[in-house]
Formats: sequence, C-alpha cells, structure tokens
Amino acid sequence: MGSDELAVTCICAEWCDTCRDYRKGFYELAERFPAARFEWLDTEYDAEKVGDREVENFPTLLIERGGEELFYGTLLPHHEHLARILQQFI
Repeated sequence: MGSDELAVTCICAEWCDTCRDYRKGFYELAERFPAARFEWLDTEYDAEKVGDREVENFPTLLIERGGEELFYGTLLPHHEHLARILQQFI
C-alpha cells in the first residue's frame, strides 16, 4: 500500500444478515472511490487479519492511510455514511 493510499476495511461476519446486506453496497462504494483500496474481512474466516481488534457490532470500519489509523468504529449500515467519511479523507 502506498503511503497516500486510503485503505478501507469492513469487518463483518458471514452469519450476520446486516453484513450480508451491506456487502454489495460496500463494493459499489469501492467503484465510486477508485483511489482507495477496499477489503472485506470476516471475523471468523479472517480472524488472523482482524487480530485482537475489538468488534462490538457490525459493520465495523477501519480506515487507514500509510499505516495511520484515521477511523475505527461501528457505523450504521447506510453506505452514504461511509461515503461522507471517505470524502473527508480524500
């Protein structure tokens, strides 16, 4: 990842209906923000990548630039909330 590249990671769970509904729109946002790298992590299947981060609810979003954490937390599952946050960082 380049130092200026924005990395957007969604941490969810396959068993979660909200996550399954959110996933399609998350990847649609990836198309709207091509300067950012989007990644979807499942709390069970990608547990090693999630690490010891505390996930209190879904969807949980991590936004980083150059290894610096810009945002980490739960968002309401409305894609425009994430879009507004990304616009601020881009």
